Amino acid sequence: MWLPALCVSKVTWRRGVWPNRSSRPATPLSKIQTDILKLLASHRDPESYVAGSTPLNRGALRYSGDIDVFHDREELVARAAAEDGALLQEHGYILEWQRREPAIYTVLVERSGEATKLEWVVDSDYRFFPTMRDEMFGYALHPVDLAINKAMAAAGRREVRDLVDLVTIHETILPLGAVVWAAVDKAPGFTPEGLIAEIRRNSSYSPVEWRALLASEPLDPKAIMGQLRQALEEAEAFVTKMPTDKAGLLFLRDGAVVQPDPNRLEDYPTHAGQRRGQWPTSAEISAAMFEYYRKPPIP
Repeated sequence: MWLPALCVSKVTWRRGVWPNRSSRPATPLSKIQTDILKLLASHRDPESYVAGSTPLNRGALRYSGDIDVFHDREELVARAAAEDGALLQEHGYILEWQRREPAIYTVLVERSGEATKLEWVVDSDYRFFPTMRDEMFGYALHPVDLAINKAMAAAGRREVRDLVDLVTIHETILPLGAVVWAAVDKAPGFTPEGLIAEIRRNSSYSPVEWRALLASEPLDPKAIMGQLRQALEEAEAFVTKMPTDKAGLLFLRDGAVVQPDPNRLEDYPTHAGQRRGQWPTSAEISAAMFEYYRKPPIP
């Protein structure tokens, strides 16, 4: 599994304190989600992997209402849905299929009074890192790619859950400035400033919408919005200092993705996206990154 590093400034996947102030651990997966993920983990591979909010919120407070399994090609979606569905039924789960289309299969899965939604979908294979082996999920999207996808989603739709996830990203994975700076590589026509503006435009929600969110502890909308506003202000200050010819890149230090000092960019190796992602070309940086994430290289 991914293990958070110690909290250090501007380093990816560091342990955040938001917004859980109690001694109780956060529990973002329901029992049925945990059971399903463990059961289906052996079916996952580098081209059939868990993404979306479920891995993003592991260790956070917000429950995700579904499990998303991404694929690079349409023909893989139907096959994965059929194989996973058969295994679930063998283990006593009740399946209610809600959608069966070439690019998306959706099913409501129930057992012992619990239910969750499971979706198999097609998604672009353009990303920054390869998918990663994971004890819980089998294979999952890299945390930084999860963060970038969430920022793009938050800029393009109105979902209150995205605001909660953005604060989680800023506190535990990568500062939002570095996230939106890299995200423009996957969002042609957008600038980092434009993505920030769209996120702000989509950030107004009623108390009813906030209360509808499921979490292991009560969420404080006022506190979350204050943290998000500060994170976006910091992000805006960062991107305005960055040279436009570096837009769409990630920056590395000691095996981690970081938000760089704009005045010392020469100190940071850069990392670009490509189809199916890539590990850094430098053997030393790759080795440090594997050690940082405590993961063996994927053969």
